[in-house]
Amino acid sequence: MQSDNNSEALTYVSKEPSINTLRYAYDQTVTELESYFDLCRSSYDDRRNWWAGKSRDHRKHGADAFPWEGAADMEAHTIDERITRLVSLFMSSLNRANVRAFPVESSDMARSKMVSSFLKWMVSSGYIPRLKREMELGANYLLERGILITYVGWHREDRRFLQRLDLNQIAQAAPEVVELIQGGENDEELTALLEATFPGVTKKRAKKALKELRKNGEAELPIVRRQIDAPEVKTLAPDGDFFFPPYVTDPQRAPYCFWRTYYTAQELENKVMTDGWDEDFVDYIIEHYRGVSVDSIEREQEGRRSTSLTDNAYEANELIEIVYGYQRLIDQEDGSEGIYCTVFHKQFDGNEQAPGYAKFELLNGYEDYPVVVSKLSEDSKRLYDTQTIPDILRGIQNQVKVERDSRIDRNSLATLPPILHPVGQAPTDWGPGRMIPYRRKGDLDFAPTPPSPVGSIEIEKTMEAQADRLCGLDETSQISQVRKQFLVDKFLQHNAEVLQMCYKCFQRFGPDSVFFRVTGSPDPVNFDKGDPDENYDIIISYDVLNSDPETQEQKLQQLIALTQLDRSGRIDINSLLDAAANSIDPVLADRILQPTEAAQEQVVRKVTDDLAKIFAGIEMPASPNGAQVAMQVIQQYTAQPDVAARVQSDEAFRARLEKYAGQYTFQMQQAQNAQIGRVGTQPAQMGDIQTQGI
Repeated sequence: MQSDNNSEALTYVSKEPSINTLRYAYDQTVTELESYFDLCRSSYDDRRNWWAGKSRDHRKHGADAFPWEGAADMEAHTIDERITRLVSLFMSSLNRANVRAFPVESSDMARSKMVSSFLKWMVSSGYIPRLKREMELGANYLLERGILITYVGWHREDRRFLQRLDLNQIAQAAPEVVELIQGGENDEELTALLEATFPGVTKKRAKKALKELRKNGEAELPIVRRQIDAPEVKTLAPDGDFFFPPYVTDPQRAPYCFWRTYYTAQELENKVMTDGWDEDFVDYIIEHYRGVSVDSIEREQEGRRSTSLTDNAYEANELIEIVYGYQRLIDQEDGSEGIYCTVFHKQFDGNEQAPGYAKFELLNGYEDYPVVVSKLSEDSKRLYDTQTIPDILRGIQNQVKVERDSRIDRNSLATLPPILHPVGQAPTDWGPGRMIPYRRKGDLDFAPTPPSPVGSIEIEKTMEAQADRLCGLDETSQISQVRKQFLVDKFLQHNAEVLQMCYKCFQRFGPDSVFFRVTGSPDPVNFDKGDPDENYDIIISYDVLNSDPETQEQKLQQLIALTQLDRSGRIDINSLLDAAANSIDPVLADRILQPTEAAQEQVVRKVTDDLAKIFAGIEMPASPNGAQVAMQVIQQYTAQPDVAARVQSDEAFRARLEKYAGQYTFQMQQAQNAQIGRVGTQPAQMGDIQTQGI
């Protein structure tokens, strides 16, 4: 960097951050990444068919128009179409993927299924706000710009509302305040208590409220209510939001990185209350640096569409640019590492009125930067050396455009060919139905029309087919299917890492009650959400072949057919049922499939209750499943001396029991018949049941 002091500021922890050093590192990083930003600009333009001199009528105009003024200048959406199809495939895979948590420690084995259920709920329920939206944006960034960066944290947002409160309501929050008011204590102490009880209340409002309470027994006071308390996931543009040093190979080993974002003045003021930002810094920034300047990174150039780098729908002059500087710093006393965050403005280093930063803190519990980073192509160790889909398809798209333009231009010449005429004797009027005089036959003639471009359509089709093969979208090619699965796996692996960080954040900051409500565990040991040091390998998997219903059905039929060859019982039918249900719909499967132990307990309770009713004279039908467990319960029941005696003496009871047991026997026989390929038999009679020990 600029000096040894600056180098130390990027290596070791100090009581306060070196804002000048951070500002310099930020500017240097952005400058050195310009070549990558150029790549992103090209990819952005190619996908959206933007080029110099493009007109709205898709025609060439101006002195440089070739081959002539008004020639065709059509769009070719080869790149955008493939990216859009892949994004749709990615999101469909995420929606239908199976989410599982595998414990790293054997002690966590019992909780792994509950954790898996909770993770599935986190993905599908909306507990993580805008997760699907952010991941869709991330899929676009990964394919278009070659890098996907996702921030993961915990978001708490409080809002203040003015409410009129009486003494009874205030007593619930702070009984000492009411006692002091009734005791006639001094105003200074009461004012301080009101400020402490109601966060954000000013001394002026506190004094006013105190007078109203003494006079009317009620007053207007601000109430803080928590609006959001959940994991936060944000997709960050690699060319506009989040920056690593250009030499980085492993993002988590970078000495520093930066997140550039934008806030309104109201949002910044709220940060003072919710996040503990320095009030003087916030006030100074709002007054002096309101409005976002357009720089080279934002890609807002003349003649192009605006690509805002913020999700907020505000005008640029209402936004204020803020930078989060993340550093991996070492404590000089014991050599321990930590992730530190400094919030600053790139143009302000502090003065007598305000410090140069809003907040400087250790990110407690974070061993790495709070981002997950993935590359589209691992053909280089350096993060920013990566291919994009526009890189791969740029030449194909250009050729498709050439073929389309040439065909349109040829048709234009055929429809309105040039006219050959004697020099100086050009017709004064031209068009359908026009009368054109001529002096002698042969004075006027049409220029020969160029021949039709042979094979132009076939060339375009070949180009499009090649584009499909390169992107893994050729359904007829096995290699293409492998490529498609590879891309889906890369995207799902990124989501698995995001979900793992979300779960870690939940363990640190989320309430136990949410975990219990979702998992519904009656076991007190498993009531809590677990320790953040719990380690699980989170896998999100999806077979792209399952997107084809016909292929999926074939796979299920093949699996079922295997059971007919299983003479020694090696196939676990319950596991096969789980796999089949998850292949159809993993989210629905998780809801309808219960653990084997729980299912067996449910059958035992149901059959026991049915037998009691049969004993009391009520006829009961058998359930449609659980026949094997049910027959075991019935056998144990009929072995009881009092039941056996009544079977012999009570014909009506015997008939009810016979019918009930026969239905379950029939279910078991049907299952056996399906396994060996025979036609089902009729329900067994009571004599048959007795021969089985009942």
